[in-house]
Amino acid sequence: MHKNNVRRRKAGSNLNETIRIASMVQKGVDAGRSSHVEMQALSKIASQNIRSKVRSLQTSMQHKDAELSSVLDAVSSVMSEGYAKVLEPNGKIRRDRLDAILSVDADIVTCLAIIDEEMKSGKPLAKSTAVLKELVKQRKELVDASKA
Repeated sequence: MHKNNVRRRKAGSNLNETIRIASMVQKGVDAGRSSHVEMQALSKIASQNIRSKVRSLQTSMQHKDAELSSVLDAVSSVMSEGYAKVLEPNGKIRRDRLDAILSVDADIVTCLAIIDEEMKSGKPLAKSTAVLKELVKQRKELVDASKA
């Protein structure tokens, strides 16, 4: 089979899986309950998507920026967990914590897009890197608080 067809099919498969997970999580949020497996699947999809963006940024870095490189590594490591921690032992979703983690993740994705644009245009990255570093810190604190 031609390589482009395989890539297209895989991309379609990833999109379908993302839509399926989003649908399951939305049903769980609407019902106020979810399973640990569903939340782990959400963590996996979110982590994969953000890590692919991070890898893309790391490969397109024209000059080594040690600060940005360490923050991007921190993004990858902090994304590995979080959504499963918003469940209570009985399966009830802690909506406030879920909303907070989703909000920070959305901000991280936006910040990564801004950094990508700044890299392409040759603008300084110090301000965006500082914002991303703060967002990573916020997400780590939210996940740690959810564990307690």
